[in-house]
Amino acid sequence: MSDSPAAKGDGPFEEQRQIYDLLSQETRHLILQFILGHAEHLPSLDELAYMMPKNKAAIRDQLKVLSDNDIIDCYQYPPNEDARDLPSQFYGLTEHGVEILYEYNYLRGLPVARVLYDNTRLSEKAQRHRDAPRPELPEQVMEALTIDEDDDTDFDRLEQYIRERKRNTHSVDDQVTVAKAFYKAGIGPEEEGIKQTKLLDSLDVNIEYQLRTVLNRLVDIGVLAQTAPPGPDIFAISERLDEIVNGQVTEEAEANLNALIAHIDDELQVTALSEDAAERDGPQTRASEPSVAVADGAGRTIRSILAAEFGIEPEQVIEYLRSGDPVDRLNTAVEAIESSEEVTRSEDYGQIVFVQPAYRYRLTEQAMELV
Repeated sequence: MSDSPAAKGDGPFEEQRQIYDLLSQETRHLILQFILGHAEHLPSLDELAYMMPKNKAAIRDQLKVLSDNDIIDCYQYPPNEDARDLPSQFYGLTEHGVEILYEYNYLRGLPVARVLYDNTRLSEKAQRHRDAPRPELPEQVMEALTIDEDDDTDFDRLEQYIRERKRNTHSVDDQVTVAKAFYKAGIGPEEEGIKQTKLLDSLDVNIEYQLRTVLNRLVDIGVLAQTAPPGPDIFAISERLDEIVNGQVTEEAEANLNALIAHIDDELQVTALSEDAAERDGPQTRASEPSVAVADGAGRTIRSILAAEFGIEPEQVIEYLRSGDPVDRLNTAVEAIESSEEVTRSEDYGQIVFVQPAYRYRLTEQAMELV
C-alpha cells in the first residue's frame, strides 16, 4: 500500500481506494479514533501511547504518514516547552482531514468515541497530559467536532413512539432513557453496536429495571436491532488452555481426560507410598502394591468421588471415563471434583465450556426515521 495521496490522473476510484487504505491501517485508524474521542481533540504522543497497544516509534511513524497526507497536523504550544512534565506538541485534525473524515463517515462515530474515551481510566501521567494547556484548533475544525447536546427535540417523535407502544409496561421510562442514550451516542444502523455488558458504563445510563428486559422491549418494537458478531454461533473454550478450541473439541476433551486419569493414578501412588511408609515403622516390612481398595480406604479420593457421581465401582472409574462422550464425561467429572471440599482439581485439566457470543445492540433504520 502506498502511504502517499493518490496521484493525479489515477481516477476517482483509485483515489478512494488509497484514502480508504490510508484511514483503515490499524495504527492510523486508532490514532484517528482517539483524536475524535479526546476531550479537546488534541492528544499528545504520550496520551496516544497510553491508549493504544503500540509503541511510541510505531505511533510516531503513522502520525507522520497522516501529517504528510494533510489529515492531521502537529499543533505546538510553546508555553509548555519549559514546563516540567507537560507536553508542548499535540496532534489534531486539519480542515482537510475533517472533510475527509466526514466524507468517509468517521464523524458519525464521534459521540461513541468520546464516551469510550471519557470512561477510560487514565494513569497519572495520562491525566496530566489530558489536562495540560494546549493550543486551539482552527475554528472550522472545532465546529465540525462539536457535539450538539441539545437534541431532545429531534428525539421527541421516537420517545412518543416508544411510549405509545409500551405504555402498559412498567419499564417504559427506562426504555426511553436507553433509546435516548443510543441516539445521543450515535449508535445507529451502520455502527457495529454495543454489548449489553458495556452499555451501562459506556453510555452512563441509570435505570430501575433489568437492562435485558429494557433491551428486549426495544427490540420487540423495532427500535433496537439485536445482532450477533460474525463468526461461530457457539464458542468452545478450554479451561485448561484458556483458549477457544472450536474444531478441536473432542481432541481437547480427550487430552483433559488423560490428565484427569493421570491425576487419579498419581493419587493412588501417593496413597500406596504412605501405606508403605507406615508399614516400615511396624514390626514387619513387606512390599506394598497400590490398589484401589487401599486408596479408597484412606479417605475420600477423586476416584471415590467420581465412582459415587457416576454410580459405579471405584475400579470402573477410568474405564468409564474413557467411554461415551468425552466432553460429557469430562465436564461431569470436573464439576464433581470442584464441588467436593475433600479434593483439589489439578490445573492440568478442566471443563470444555460452551458460550454464545455476546449480542450487540444498535438503533434500527426505523428508529432513525423517527428522529
